[in-house]
Amino acid sequence: MVYPARMEIPDFRKAPGKGTDAVGMRILMCGAGRITRELLKALGSGWKVTIIDKQEKATKAAGSIYPDVVKTFTEDATSPVVLDHAGMKQQDYVLALMSDDESNLVVARQAVDAGIKHVLSIVRDPENLEKFRSLDIRLVPTESMPANSILHYLQDPGIHVTPLVTGDVSVFELDAADHFRIVGRPVSAFNGETHRLVGIMRGNELVFPDDSMVISSDDRLMVIGKPETFKTFCALIECGNPHFPLAFGQGLLLALPAGTYSELSRLLNKGLYLAQNTQVKRATVLCPGEECGMDALARDWPLGISLSVKRVEEGNILDAVRDVYEKGTYGLVVVPPLESGFLRQFGKPRLISLSHELGCPVLVARFSMPYERILVPFSGTTRAEQALGIAVDIAKQLDCTITVAVVEEPEIISGEEEGKGTEQILTRIRELSRIHKMTFEEVVRRGNPVKELVKLSGFHDLLVVGATSLEPGIFSANVGEHLAEKASCSVLIVAG
Repeated sequence: MVYPARMEIPDFRKAPGKGTDAVGMRILMCGAGRITRELLKALGSGWKVTIIDKQEKATKAAGSIYPDVVKTFTEDATSPVVLDHAGMKQQDYVLALMSDDESNLVVARQAVDAGIKHVLSIVRDPENLEKFRSLDIRLVPTESMPANSILHYLQDPGIHVTPLVTGDVSVFELDAADHFRIVGRPVSAFNGETHRLVGIMRGNELVFPDDSMVISSDDRLMVIGKPETFKTFCALIECGNPHFPLAFGQGLLLALPAGTYSELSRLLNKGLYLAQNTQVKRATVLCPGEECGMDALARDWPLGISLSVKRVEEGNILDAVRDVYEKGTYGLVVVPPLESGFLRQFGKPRLISLSHELGCPVLVARFSMPYERILVPFSGTTRAEQALGIAVDIAKQLDCTITVAVVEEPEIISGEEEGKGTEQILTRIRELSRIHKMTFEEVVRRGNPVKELVKLSGFHDLLVVGATSLEPGIFSANVGEHLAEKASCSVLIVAG
């Protein structure tokens, strides 16, 4: 849903996804034959389907299989008029599934000309492949397992599945940046009895990895395995054990500020809440000063989580965090809000720098607990997608809803045409909603990113921000740092 700039802030306590197009991706299926019917049987809920076929009996049969068929047309799908009536320009996917290659080619060409991003066509005759390849669309070149191939594409457009010509084997190709659980893990984590990671494109170089090689965000991976491996492999990278914060490290490091017993108790409870709900089994608490009441604070700490207390001298809390972090393995560092001031904007961003140095997320903990609503700023970058992926992981563990915010900067600020790229960003958000199998509330604002996101933070419990810039200064002030200082809710910084 795109909210006008002057609209009142929405009530985010409503059930997620109501009144939004974040789910219900639209598919136009041209052809209602056997492949279409098999695909509809396996498709699952949440799609808005339109079907075109010349045969009335075929369209009725296909339309009766799937409950969310929006419209059926007993017409010639190659007709531009029919495609227009079917709303082709509003579709997210166009599938050319007819028995005639020439008809499929006509439909695919019109879909490409209409600017449809996701176009797929069946190619019956291998001799026609070259005609289709010039369109730069997804092709299913034979009739062997076409419904499964299309289903893979709809489940996750980021994974390319190519059946080999001979043998019961397929090659899966994917970009590591699209699947954040992969990044930073060794190749051995993705090898199994029925599949193996056989190649990595790193830059322009093909690398044949050994088991110890660590995957980076810019890698493109090639996995070979049996066709039925797709479901297992997809579960491994999207639906496996909770990623946050265990993939970054097994422990939680909590830095308490010098303060009253009440203040210390509230922040310790925040750490306890996170540890209990994200399967952390080991926590370290940094306690400033000689007497900070830790014995009393730790009485209710559960026996299943190992707790150690380190007393540190009062002073720079971030220096203490760095010293202790080097001696352990931590997946999340929790710190209290830091003091801010006018002169801070001219200095090095402290929290962003800390996250970069440690290589793990840093949570600036305010007393918004439990987490029920998560806010994620999204710009379409790799780092923003990683932040959204981590937000999804947290939401699934803590039973939260997610709002994805897109802020359009006025031309006077950004130097770009107003609204440029917003529709592409929203399309990507909806793709990620489908990939992560989770509904996102969408909000579009126009103005200064920090101001608009700070306003929205008042309606949320946690803000997850991806940050890459370390540059200080008036014209390059770090957005993530300002959000960490000014947001009303807790802020999780994902940097790298």
